[in-house]
Amino acid sequence: MISRWTLLLIPLMTSCLRSTLGAKNNRNNYVNISDIGELSKHHAVSLSLSDILPQHHKTYDKNRAPKLLGQPTVVYFHVTVLSIDSINEESMTYVADIFLAQSWRDPRLRLPENMSEEYRILDVDWLHNIWRPDCFFKNAKKVTFHEMSIPNHYLWLYHDKTLLYMSKLTLVLSCAMKFESYPHDTQVCSMMIESCKYG
Repeated sequence: MISRWTLLLIPLMTSCLRSTLGAKNNRNNYVNISDIGELSKHHAVSLSLSDILPQHHKTYDKNRAPKLLGQPTVVYFHVTVLSIDSINEESMTYVADIFLAQSWRDPRLRLPENMSEEYRILDVDWLHNIWRPDCFFKNAKKVTFHEMSIPNHYLWLYHDKTLLYMSKLTLVLSCAMKFESYPHDTQVCSMMIESCKYG
């Protein structure tokens, strides 16, 4: 059971790979055969879901939260607000574009063989087959996933079996506005995240 939900800033890391194969010694910058062999060593083998699930798949229950030594599962959140607009006093709503990051450890999973990188990017559809936090926005009237030009959500697996899921969302959120002091009023609008099962 999840006993706490924590709002925490998670540093998201990006890596930039540079290849200078043959650039110094070859005037035309062509890659020779030995360079191709060297390059292929660093290419990761494609993964399937069975590569990260326990070898005995029936022992993995996606409906049970992962527990390490019986401790509660801790889920970290990081919300980056990209913009706030379309504030509507009549309907008492506002629109926010956000990046939502969720991070948790699942020690039941396996690391892919020969995983030398700091993390591997996984197929987001695998979230249907592994445990994930069941958070929702309590005061949301509407939630839209961004899908231009591809679905804007990503899943990373790190060496300590931490999973990081990021998605870009547009939220229409309710806000109980008070206008007694208008036009000198100050409105405080919240973004409330809760768990369905463990709220």
